[in-house]
Amino acid sequence: MNIKQIIGISEINISKIELNDTQLQLSASVRGSRSQCPVCKRYSLSVHGQYERTITDLSVFELRTAIILKTRKFKCKNDSCYRKVFSEQTPAVMRYSRKTKRVLDIFASLSIELTGRLGSLMTKKLNIGVSTSTITRIAHAQKLPEIKQPRVFGVDDWAFRKGHSYGTVLVDMETSQPIDLLPSRDGSDLKDWLNNHKDVEIVIRDRASSYSSAINEICPNARQVADRFHLLMNLTESLDKYFKSINSRINSLIQGKNKELTVVEPNESTDMGKESAPE
Repeated sequence: MNIKQIIGISEINISKIELNDTQLQLSASVRGSRSQCPVCKRYSLSVHGQYERTITDLSVFELRTAIILKTRKFKCKNDSCYRKVFSEQTPAVMRYSRKTKRVLDIFASLSIELTGRLGSLMTKKLNIGVSTSTITRIAHAQKLPEIKQPRVFGVDDWAFRKGHSYGTVLVDMETSQPIDLLPSRDGSDLKDWLNNHKDVEIVIRDRASSYSSAINEICPNARQVADRFHLLMNLTESLDKYFKSINSRINSLIQGKNKELTVVEPNESTDMGKESAPE
């Protein structure tokens, strides 16, 4: 296996490899003698000029990898096309990007699963380091997946700012994926959401009466289930109330038993007499 197979980008020709203690640098060019105009889609063989792009790729053997990609500019020969000059592209690298698509895919995954700071730290461990702000910007640019009608969903409140403002989070309990965030927890926003999702079968919720009334009003046939945390909380509170209610009875029983078990002091004269009696 050679370095070209390790890199695995079939659309480029690698002409030179430079290696030092921290970086692998590859000089490369796009394969083929023609390129397609991005506007009119016609191919052109007429080269107008060229320039170099420095592209960051995945690290190889823990070495930071940079591809110096020689990029040609082509003349569009279509007289009716307004684009007169365009740059050739390769599927491995997005237009105007300085990173390969597979690097951007990793950034996108980290931006969703981690915070900006932790995501940035992880990219540095992978030798493709970017800043916290870049990870955050990539997260904001991600397209939300299409949300299917949930059959079982959970509803709970969450804090925009703890102790000040709260919203409602909705989660598809069968996929464990958040499906929506509502701006309040008073039940009115949940009603609006349920009006568009009336096929819900099971709702797992906390003990908030606002959620219960909204579900009863919009989806009266939906089965409402207490979540595990609040189920245990209900059990704990019930046991606490029960033991408090019988506390006085238990104390009186204990006091009564103590009286029955009062120790009788031995009769000193009797004991002395027994000791002095002849056998």
